[in-house]
This record gives sequence, C-alpha cells and structure tokens, in this order.
Amino acid sequence: MMITSERPFDGGTLLVTGVPVQKCDCEEQVLLGDGALMAGYARLLANHNIIGRVTVTLDELHQKFKMQDFLPKSVNQS
Repeated sequence: MMITSERPFDGGTLLVTGVPVQKCDCEEQVLLGDGALMAGYARLLANHNIIGRVTVTLDELHQKFKMQDFLPKSVNQS
C-alpha cells in the first residue's frame, strides 16, 4: 500500500508521495530507512531556509540522496 507522507518543517511542509507502508494491526508503518530519508530531507529544506509546500516522490529522494547524506560529517568519517 502506498501513502503520501506529510512532514512539517521550519518554514513549510514536505509532502512525499509514493511511500510504501506496512499494515500492522490498526496502524500503518513507514519503513525505517524511508522515514529517515524523509526526515533528513525535511531538515535540509529547513537548513536552507526553503519556505512553502514542497512535494517530491520517494523515488526522487532515493535517486538523489542516501541516508548517509544527512548524517553529521563526524559520523560519515568513521
């Protein structure tokens, strides 16, 4: 099942379409790696003072970024 994930960030809202979820009991769970990628991108938007509503597909995020792109430099060097 696919959903659109809406994440507020300082300056706007990030909408990520095409997010696969797993149904567990009565809730939907986004895969951990996908959630981290979306959170990192929302932080990037806030850090670059992007304002407004930003819509991307999860596939576009996976094509342009890896989770490591959003880790602090000190963690990446280990």
